[in-house]
Amino acid sequence: MVRNLRVFIIIMIIFCPFFLNSFQIISNNQYNNGITCDIEQNRSEISYQLDSSNYLWFWEEYQNVSGDLPGNDVETWGSSLGPYHNYTEIMQKLNSLEALFPEIIELRELGMSSCYGKIIPLLVLTDERVSDQSKKSFFLVAHHHAREMITVENALYFIDKLVYDFINEEPEILDIFSERKIYVVPSLNVDSLDMIHHYPTQRKNLHPVDEDWDGIIDDNEIITGVDSRDNDTSIGEDKPGGIDLNRNYEYEWDHPGGSSTSPSSQVYRGTAPFSELETRYLANFVRNHHFDSAISLHSGVEAILTPWAYDPGASLPDAAIYHSLGTTLERITGLNYDTLYPCSGEWGDWMYGARGIIALTFETYGGSYTNIWDFFNPPANEVLYNCEEVVYPGLKYMLTYNSPELSIVPKENTTVLTPELLKSQETSLQSVLLVVPFAVIVAHFLIHHKRKRKK
Repeated sequence: MVRNLRVFIIIMIIFCPFFLNSFQIISNNQYNNGITCDIEQNRSEISYQLDSSNYLWFWEEYQNVSGDLPGNDVETWGSSLGPYHNYTEIMQKLNSLEALFPEIIELRELGMSSCYGKIIPLLVLTDERVSDQSKKSFFLVAHHHAREMITVENALYFIDKLVYDFINEEPEILDIFSERKIYVVPSLNVDSLDMIHHYPTQRKNLHPVDEDWDGIIDDNEIITGVDSRDNDTSIGEDKPGGIDLNRNYEYEWDHPGGSSTSPSSQVYRGTAPFSELETRYLANFVRNHHFDSAISLHSGVEAILTPWAYDPGASLPDAAIYHSLGTTLERITGLNYDTLYPCSGEWGDWMYGARGIIALTFETYGGSYTNIWDFFNPPANEVLYNCEEVVYPGLKYMLTYNSPELSIVPKENTTVLTPELLKSQETSLQSVLLVVPFAVIVAHFLIHHKRKRKK
């Protein structure tokens, strides 16, 4: 038996690197659907083009769209997501903008997603002809939650409107581009863009988890458009797994009552703070930049939310600043300056409490509950109004907002997530999933061999 165990260990040592390298190739080449960020392109070879005649602006895409559809609209639309943007369309749009306007736009990679290794796009907008030395920075992130697709549209409209006004020499926008660096993540939960039409109630990311506590990680297929591993010929009856990305941040991550330790819960916080690649990459990015202010976009209600999410009644060091800002944004957007139920491990609490950044959440839309899609997302013919009249004015105000000196004393675990550490962590779960089946085969061989010798 000892000899067999040694053989097993030797085989694992020999073959594990092969499996890990193979996965890395798949992760980097297959799962991005052939869409790349072209971040290595030599910008000196691209001329600055003010002619945008070949580019379809957001508002042009939404011309003559239909109204509300029966049931969950996205199920009718399928993988195209109708007038809403799927992953391929988002990446094509961002690549087109960078190619057309390289002097004001740079497309980067925030990181990779937890399940499929997809690129999480990060767009930087600024007038690159002006020195960055004195520029202030603003950060916008959308789509922590899969079903809140309107937030992707809000972010894309925000980008297009800024670019359009810049090339048309709108004075206020020209000043903003000269004085600010604007960072936008249109979708943090990119994996979900490929399955939301199958499962419109999905909230979390698609990181495989052991939902039913049977000791097997994701024995229920993560993608609901195919028959799961139970081979029962039924499609879509097994729910996707995942972690709530907006309960995965380090600040007050395990505060009682604001999240769940159950993998089947909609607010499952994960096994540890920053257990997810999406939040880890975002945290590493924020730690390496200084932001004057930041906004996260959500939907489900219509509200302006401030810290503390983990305990809305807790003392807030900069309460007066937040109150002034919240009431101003309420007037500008029509969204209610409000508080919600407790949320531990929340993005805004970490941005403010750990990094000392003025951070707010815009809950940009809340519908009547006829179905899950309509509750979180407006009908297609109301998207443009929501983006233009509700969300954009508030975001534009934040671009001109100068954050005063804050009283908060930031506190966090200051472990730096280096690119090397992030890279090694990317493959941790996938490595297990790849090696376990191989281990089972080897174990089966050893048991069979032992029985054969006894005979």
